[in-house]
Formats: sequence, structure tokens, C-alpha cells
Amino acid sequence: MQAQQQGHYIPRPGYLHSLCLILGFGLACAASAAEMSAREVMEAVDQLADGDTRTGQYTMVLIDRRERQRSRELTILSKDYGQDTRTLSTFNSPADIRGTAYLNYDWDDAERDDDSWLYLPAMQRVRRIASSDTSDSFLGSDFTYADINGLEIDWYDYRFVNESETVDGVECWVIEATPRADMKEKAEQATGYSRLQAWISKDNFVQMRAQAWELRGNRVKYFTASDIRQVDGIWTIHRQQAVTTRNGRQEHASILQLNDIRYDMDIDDDALTTEAMQRGID
Repeated sequence: MQAQQQGHYIPRPGYLHSLCLILGFGLACAASAAEMSAREVMEAVDQLADGDTRTGQYTMVLIDRRERQRSRELTILSKDYGQDTRTLSTFNSPADIRGTAYLNYDWDDAERDDDSWLYLPAMQRVRRIASSDTSDSFLGSDFTYADINGLEIDWYDYRFVNESETVDGVECWVIEATPRADMKEKAEQATGYSRLQAWISKDNFVQMRAQAWELRGNRVKYFTASDIRQVDGIWTIHRQQAVTTRNGRQEHASILQLNDIRYDMDIDDDALTTEAMQRGID
């Protein structure tokens, strides 16, 4: 993003364009790419273009251990303010979650915590989400608030696990991210992860796959991106999946399917406020 899902395992500027939502095209020179350090690769991912605004329509599918599925429809609005980003996620269906909204102000300053709020229509109030709670599940899915917000790139040290590995026919770097000693407590509290690995395409710096080790419960998460194609010249992930495993066995999974995306459309600043969350869906 100017952050995928941004998006993803790496979203917005100043953040790892993650798991998340929308990733753009980065460096073009293969010769210079071959000489990049692991940190420089992740910085290139972080700088991928994704437009100044993004309006996306998504379907989220929750899959339990018995393979039963529940679907949710949501709209995600995102707007860049220089290096800062504001993102509002609003659920449109089903009825029991309609109007639930999550707002995140993603600050470029690594020393400043994001500001996040959750609105639950049944309670008719906006609740601020503390930085210590961002490792919690994002509304029952396998994605956490930290996954949705993006990971702060300066919290981590990076190294190549493998400088050439193929994913779905695409040559990738495999890079491990571990919290810096001086940021370890903050990074682990915010994400709930002890370390991460990312598979980054050498063709366009899109993140193809990621793996995250949780601090508790012997759980490992696997993130995959597929149906990756250009929209308005921007490489865009149309399908993301997160699978949570425990002791090597799958517990549950979530799919985030992009149905429609519009870049660089006008988004009023008033649409990205806590007041807008309470006004709900028109």
C-alpha cells in the first residue's frame, strides 16, 4: 500500500505489506534485486504501490475443524495520509454481525502505537482496542488485528532462510523475521508471534506465503495468497487464506476473498472516523 492486506504477511508504508490486502509492483531491475539483503527485500515489499485510496468488497469464510463454513460480507475503505494510513472495515452481513466495524489509524512512526476502535451495534458503543489486545482474533477469524493492521518493519531483524524457492511456479526469497532484542517484548505483545517467515516473489515483490509461530499453545499459522493479478496496473491479491494448526494438526481456517476493488476513488475523511462507525450502514 503506498501497506496486503497493504495487506499481509505485510500491510502499509512503515509496515510489512502483509497478509493482507493489496500489494503492488516494486522494483524492476533483476540485476540489482539479486544483490539485495533480506532487509532490503522487505523494505521493497513495504514500498509497493497500492494507490492513495482503496475501496474493496470482500467475502470472509470461516471454516471450523469439522469443515463447516460460515460466510461474512464486508467492505474495507483505506486512505493514505502521507505515510500514515486509516482503514475502516465494516461487516454488511449476516444479520447478527451487520454494522460491526473496525477502524485503525496506522501511524508511520515506529515508536507510536496504532489507534484502533471496534464498534458492536448490539452494545451501541465504540470500544478502543489496546495495543496489548491486537494479537486477538479479528472477529472470530484466523486473522488477528495485528495481521489486519500490518507488522512494523523496524521491529524485526531479517535473514534469508533460502534465497531461491519455488511457490506455484514463482521463484521466491524465503525470509525469516525475528523481533529485535530491544523491540522483542513490544513485538510479541502486539502480534502474539515469536517469529515469522515470508515467501516473496522475485518477479514483483508480492508476498506469496507466510508462516507465523504463536507464543502460546504450540500453534503455527500458515498464510497463502492466490489469484494474484493486476488491477489498474497494481498487483492485487484476490484470495488469502489463513490456517491455524496445533501440534501439526489443523484447528480451523479462514479465507478472505476479494470480490471487487477500486483504487484512487474519493473517500471522504469523515468516512474514516469513530462517528462514521456508529452511523452504520446506509
